[in-house]
Amino acid sequence: MKTNYRVGLSFCLFTLLAACSGEHRAPEEATAGPGVPITVTTAMYSDLEVWESSVGQLEPKVAPLIAAEVAGRLTTVTVDVGDRVEKGQVLAAIDATDFQLASKMADAEVVRLQALIHAQQLKVNRYHELISKKSVNQSMLDDAEAQLAALRAELVSAEARQQQAQRNLSKTSITSPVNGRVDHTQVSKGDYVKVGAPLMRIADSQYLKVRLPYPETLLPELSTGLPVRLHSPSAPDVTLETTVSEVRPTITFGSRSAQVIVNIENPGPWEPGATVTGAVRVAAHEDAIVIPEICVIRRPAGTVVYVISDGKAIQRPVSIGLRRDGQVEILSGLTVGEQVAADGAGFLTDGVAVETHEK
Repeated sequence: MKTNYRVGLSFCLFTLLAACSGEHRAPEEATAGPGVPITVTTAMYSDLEVWESSVGQLEPKVAPLIAAEVAGRLTTVTVDVGDRVEKGQVLAAIDATDFQLASKMADAEVVRLQALIHAQQLKVNRYHELISKKSVNQSMLDDAEAQLAALRAELVSAEARQQQAQRNLSKTSITSPVNGRVDHTQVSKGDYVKVGAPLMRIADSQYLKVRLPYPETLLPELSTGLPVRLHSPSAPDVTLETTVSEVRPTITFGSRSAQVIVNIENPGPWEPGATVTGAVRVAAHEDAIVIPEICVIRRPAGTVVYVISDGKAIQRPVSIGLRRDGQVEILSGLTVGEQVAADGAGFLTDGVAVETHEK
């Protein structure tokens, strides 16, 4: 009976030891399993550029206001708003009757003085001959020469009045000083206009000004000479690359925006008043170390990446710079050629085993 009791007790102790031995082996079997599946990517050099976009408007760089240079009544207005005009084209005409009469009077005065000068010159010549013969005294010759000089001075003045009359006559025909389009008119046929009265505005379409508004927070990054790309919905196939001409330092009161000005020569189909989309390159880093943004993880230790080494993920603090198109610049903490975890990086801890796949 005692023998059976001892055998049973031994069996129970053996079973208990076997169970305890199995509990200690379970963690070892778990750590011996496969690592965390992730994809990896390689840090590499790349040129990073930051372009800031804005929608602005095309304006004529030259938009002269045409005004009357002589007073009179308009006999004709040959153009209307929206019409294209060429340099020298007649836009309107002022009644020229009075100016034609003034021009004829000036011409007649010049002819009269020319005739008087001719007669006086003959008189002076005769006095010179008579002086040599001692038939007249010197004072008579001096008086004749003085009269001749006075007539010549009057002729100079008359010729100036003649030129002024001709100039006023030419101003009755109002012409365009530039190639462009009529942007605004303020008169019509039959109106009486005074000197300096505005008639119409011509928008020069050859040289344009692009005005791009940007948030005031970007003002420190904007400067003259930065590259800019422009395109307009009015001609979607045309893209113009140039540089910033001017940055207005004053913030506009209404929109609280900074103004970027780009002066351009019209590439052809662009029209003043049309909208334009511009992109200014505000930053460019050459040979920057870049990795996908998915590789960068926030941890209590700060911003980190997981560098893959010998089948394990090693946590590495990094400092970052520019972010662009899903890529992030690494300023420190990583070198070109190192492999880092990409997909699945957020589930890693320092030193954990991983099963890698190329991204």
